[in-house]
Amino acid sequence: MEPVPTPHDRFFRESFGRPEIARDFLRHYLPPEVLGQVDLDTLSVSKDTYVSKELRAAYSDLVCSAGYRGGELRVYLLFEHKSRPEFRTVLQLLRYVVAEGERYFKERPKARRLPPVYSLVLYHGRKKWREPSTFHDLVEPLTPELAPYVPQFRYALHDVSERSDEEVRGAVLTRLTLLAMRHVFSEEPVARLRELLELVKQVAERRTALEVLETLLRYYVQGTGRVSEEEARTLLGAVSQGEDIMQTFIDKYIEEGHREGHRQGHREGRTLVLLRQIELKFGPPDEATRRRIEKADAEDLLRWSERILFADDLEGVFH
Repeated sequence: MEPVPTPHDRFFRESFGRPEIARDFLRHYLPPEVLGQVDLDTLSVSKDTYVSKELRAAYSDLVCSAGYRGGELRVYLLFEHKSRPEFRTVLQLLRYVVAEGERYFKERPKARRLPPVYSLVLYHGRKKWREPSTFHDLVEPLTPELAPYVPQFRYALHDVSERSDEEVRGAVLTRLTLLAMRHVFSEEPVARLRELLELVKQVAERRTALEVLETLLRYYVQGTGRVSEEEARTLLGAVSQGEDIMQTFIDKYIEEGHREGHRQGHREGRTLVLLRQIELKFGPPDEATRRRIEKADAEDLLRWSERILFADDLEGVFH
C-alpha cells in the first residue's frame, strides 16, 4: 500500500502547487545572478513526483519549469519536513535530477543536451541544518586524483526556521505559506494560527482566500497534533468579527444551501450543500453515500459539513 502523505507533505504540495506562490517565492529567493536569467512569467508547475513510494511519507518534491536563456530551466524543489535534517538529501536529489533527465530525453528523442537544473531544499525543522550540501561531501576518501571522476553536485538551502517573521518576504500568499511552515512546530500553535488567520484577511481574491483558509486550518489541526477541530472553529469565530471572508467560511456552504434549497426546507438545503462539498473535494459520491446523506437528519448534516474541512477521505467525514 502506498504511504499516506503527511500533513506537511500535503500542505507543501497544495501551497507550492499554486504557480503564483511558486513564482513569487522564486522571485524573492533565487540568487540575483540566477533570477536575472529566468523568465518567471513563463513558470509552470508539474504535478509529477520522483519520490519513491516507500519515501513519500518523508519527502515531497515539486518540479517547476521556466524560460531560461531562450531554453528551459528546471527548478527542482525538494521539501524536507522531518523534525531533524536528513544526511543523505544530496544523494536523494541527485537521483531525482537523473530521473528528470532521463524523462526529458524520453520525451524529446532528438534532443542532444539537457536543460540546466537548479535544486533547492526547503526546510523548516526544529534543528539546525548541518548536512552535506555537495555530493563530494558524502565521499570518503576523496583524493585530488579521484575527485575529477566523482560527480560534483550541490543544492541550495532555504531554511525557513532560521528566518525571523520580518525576514520572510513575498506577497501575502507566499508569506502566509512560509510562516505557516515556520510556526507549525511552535510551542504555542493556537497563538501562531491566530496570527496566520489575520494574514488570510489580506488575500484579495475571495475564492483563493477560502481555499487557502481550508488548507491552513487542516494543516494546523493535523500537522501540530495540538490544535483540535473545535479550537480551530472557535479561533476562526474569534478573529472573524467584521471580516466578510472569515465570517462566511464555516457556513458558506450552508448559505448556498439556503439559496439552492429554500423551497425544499432547511434540511434539504444542507443535503444539497454536503453532496456538493463531497463532489468538489473527493469526486462524485457513489449511490450508497448519496442515500446515507439524503436520509440523515439536520444535525448530522451540519456535523458532516464541518468535518469535511479537515477530512482526508469520505471515511473521515462520517466517522
